[in-house]
Amino acid sequence: MMMKVFPHGKGAGGNPTWYLIRTDYPGRDTHPPQILRGDPAMTRALIDSIDRRWKFTAGVLAWHPDDRVNMEQEQAVMDDFEKIAFAGLEPDQRNILWVRHTHAGHHELHFVIPRLELSSGKDFNACPPGWQKDFDVFRDMWNWSEGWARPDDPARARDTLPAKSDLFKARMARWGKTITPSERDMLKADIHAFLKKQCEQGQVQTRADVVRLLMSMGMHINRTGKDYLSIMEPVSGYKVRFRGGFYAENWVPKKKDTSSQQDEAEQEEYRKKMRIRLRQEWNRILEKRRDCNMRRYALRWTSEDDEFQQQLQPVEGTHNDRNGTDVSADTEAPRGTNQRDTRKFCKTAGKAGAGDEDSDAAIATVEQLVQRCAGYVQQLEQHSQKTEQERIDDAPPTHYRIRM
Repeated sequence: MMMKVFPHGKGAGGNPTWYLIRTDYPGRDTHPPQILRGDPAMTRALIDSIDRRWKFTAGVLAWHPDDRVNMEQEQAVMDDFEKIAFAGLEPDQRNILWVRHTHAGHHELHFVIPRLELSSGKDFNACPPGWQKDFDVFRDMWNWSEGWARPDDPARARDTLPAKSDLFKARMARWGKTITPSERDMLKADIHAFLKKQCEQGQVQTRADVVRLLMSMGMHINRTGKDYLSIMEPVSGYKVRFRGGFYAENWVPKKKDTSSQQDEAEQEEYRKKMRIRLRQEWNRILEKRRDCNMRRYALRWTSEDDEFQQQLQPVEGTHNDRNGTDVSADTEAPRGTNQRDTRKFCKTAGKAGAGDEDSDAAIATVEQLVQRCAGYVQQLEQHSQKTEQERIDDAPPTHYRIRM
């Protein structure tokens, strides 16, 4: 399993949600998408309600074509993803849409998350810059546990990237459209073909060998990154970037039969150690993200007025269970219809088999509970009036325009 977060995140909510559920896409007539969690209309409305530039986060969990994922594993993977993405948030504080795709020949779980914390309206980005540090642990934990194909497995490393790695060209090919290559594209293809041939002949063992060959061809190295090389052709002035494969910094030629040299018991012991280490790292990440989200998105009613919240706490030494008596409930409440109905109910219940003393005790307990609830309502009303008056006092004065 691998995880990818798309660079999209701006615009209307109909764009990402419609792409996930549309059935007129090539291959989806026989393998239609299936909504697993969430409501596309709700997710679209939440995205459209955001007036900031970045409105949503979209991505995919994708499996190798040889991997098989059942429904139980599917639900558990989504649960763990939401644990780390929404750590510290309640279900009514976030929204996510999950849709399954199988039309491309392998299992995919697409997700769209509005960048919105629902209780406060603040911006919420489940996958901020550097998200790989946390979600790679989630990915590796499941791959090592279930034996799924790992994108970081050296045995699966390619010397060159496949043609479908260019998402735009792959999408056009899926729609049956061809793209006429430009001079820059043909130059890039010629250079890549030459380096690939040198690699097959054993002339290239590291990226340093690739750089050496490019410089011997008169190329100027513009920039080097962890997984790419950027060069400039001196005659045409074209700047070309090569990514992945033998252009990566830590690339080494693939060795044959490396897995057969290891004992199966040693491999199982190594997998066990990896699962333990990843589980410990997983718990650490959950705690870190939970603390961060709870500080940033604290519920308003728990921090707005600590003094008022203390008034609502039960008085120490009183009994508030269904069989106890609240001896400190001295707040008087008007005796109205509710108390008469309660007394009538208790007397009726007493006739069903309870004694008079038990019935009187039940009536007294219910009346005291009603009085206490009425006191809470009165305190809430006073607090609301106080808050409204403070809001009015703090409001700026209104200046009326005088017509001449």
